[in-house]
Amino acid sequence: GIQGSWVSGSSIQKSASTCRMVTATDPAPFLAGRIYAGYRWTQKSEFRVLVAPLSVTGKKTLDSAINFQGQTFNSGTEVSSLYKFNSYRLTYRYQLVDNDTWRFWIGFTGKVRDAEISLSQSSQKASKTDLGFVPLLHLKAQWLVGEKWYLELDADALAAPQGRAEDVVLRANFELSPDVRAQVGYRLLEGGADNDSVYTFAFLHYAVVGMQIDF
Repeated sequence: GIQGSWVSGSSIQKSASTCRMVTATDPAPFLAGRIYAGYRWTQKSEFRVLVAPLSVTGKKTLDSAINFQGQTFNSGTEVSSLYKFNSYRLTYRYQLVDNDTWRFWIGFTGKVRDAEISLSQSSQKASKTDLGFVPLLHLKAQWLVGEKWYLELDADALAAPQGRAEDVVLRANFELSPDVRAQVGYRLLEGGADNDSVYTFAFLHYAVVGMQIDF
């Protein structure tokens, strides 16, 4: 399936050395896309791959100086910021329920994050990158409302003392043909990390429009 999204949200970063905050995003909505590819291994077992690039930029005039990654960004001058959080996931799920009204799957997701936080001011720039693996729990539920359409909840989520991640979407699916479905819905993406080197959390809202094609 292919999905395009109209997104709004906010992200806040904190320098570990100063504990001052800078808003990293312009609150205006922006477009983002993601691509899913799935394979049904058995009647009840499925694998799914997700590629979801995400980059958010913004500008802000600082009220006070901020120290980030060993560099000082001065107050009274505009600073540009980048919040990048590309996500690559592999999901396995198993179907527990399949009847005339409900379908339900549970599983797990292995996520690779390619993240970066950067600030720039005039010719000065500082950034922090992170490439890591995150295990997530997965669930999917479908409510078969009519002959050609159903409501669907799809979620990857997990929380720990070091941070958390939630990617939850509720969407309506309409069958255009036996192999093609149109999708429209609403997604919440929230999470971040709080450790000795970085504090970063994002909360994004998606209006989702997509298409699923079966082969």
